[in-house]
Amino acid sequence: MDTAYQKWEKRRQERSGGQRRMARRRGSGAGVALGLRERRRLAQLAVCLALFLAVFVGKGIFPERLAEARETVLGVIQSDTDFQAAFSQLGRSVSQGEPILDTLGELWVEVFGGAAVTVQGQASRADSPLLRAQAAFLSGFPVREDASGHWLGLRGPLAATPAEPRAEADQTEPQPEAEPAVVHVEYTGPALPDNATMDKYSLSALGITETVTPALGWVSSPFGWREHPVDGEEKFHNGVDLAVNNGTDVLAFASGTVDYIGDSPVYGLYLQLSHAGGLKSFYAHCSQLLVQQGQVVAAGERVAQSGDTGNATGPHLHFELKLNGVLLNPLYYIETT
Repeated sequence: MDTAYQKWEKRRQERSGGQRRMARRRGSGAGVALGLRERRRLAQLAVCLALFLAVFVGKGIFPERLAEARETVLGVIQSDTDFQAAFSQLGRSVSQGEPILDTLGELWVEVFGGAAVTVQGQASRADSPLLRAQAAFLSGFPVREDASGHWLGLRGPLAATPAEPRAEADQTEPQPEAEPAVVHVEYTGPALPDNATMDKYSLSALGITETVTPALGWVSSPFGWREHPVDGEEKFHNGVDLAVNNGTDVLAFASGTVDYIGDSPVYGLYLQLSHAGGLKSFYAHCSQLLVQQGQVVAAGERVAQSGDTGNATGPHLHFELKLNGVLLNPLYYIETT
């Protein structure tokens, strides 16, 4: 026979079993309703998941920035930190319903330590090597520390160290050597007259910048000693003879002023132009003169037409150049056919 206690215990177990069966029947036919606190925790967990996903996505999008922060992160991870206690505290804070941002901020301080950070004049927590690495990763700019090791105030969301000017490669092109004022030309012929030279002067030494070939023709008689085509004597030729057709335009060698014009049995119709720097140009055996004495002309302007006036064997232009009275070889400065 059961005692009174045994009978009471059987009745208690029967009531408990009936209650569990009723609960199971009710649970199979209705959904579970979450309270406000549970919904808030689920939202907090969703925010945490989004943060972790952002880090993993950033690893694929910004690998260079993560590489820059790698050394700092490794140093922090290898430090002596009680991670178990820190994350246990995080779990307790979440279970108590504290705001997720404050909870994560406390985790930063607990795990990584550090002093306050000044962001645009306001104090913030969690100044640590890892946080600096995270800031550099998110912004793309390195951060700076002062002499005491504190994180300096940030410009905008993060402080960027001004980029050091990179030394430019020396790309200076070699400059061409300046043309000498006078080039000595070796001469082995008969002695030159005192007022003649075979040396070549640069345009700057001549005092001009632009020149024009007076008449394009072939050289029928060069500068220097020659047998005169009419007299048959050995004479020094003061210029060059350019064989051209009768009536060919004669152009000014350079800009200047008509020094004089004339007509003689030897040179026929002739003219002389005076240029800057003591340079003069002479044109002879012309069929017609197109300028007057004292007239200013430009380089390439028509001043005469070629012919065979004076002591000549055919139509041509006799052309001379003189620098301060010294005869120069005109072939250095004109084109010929």
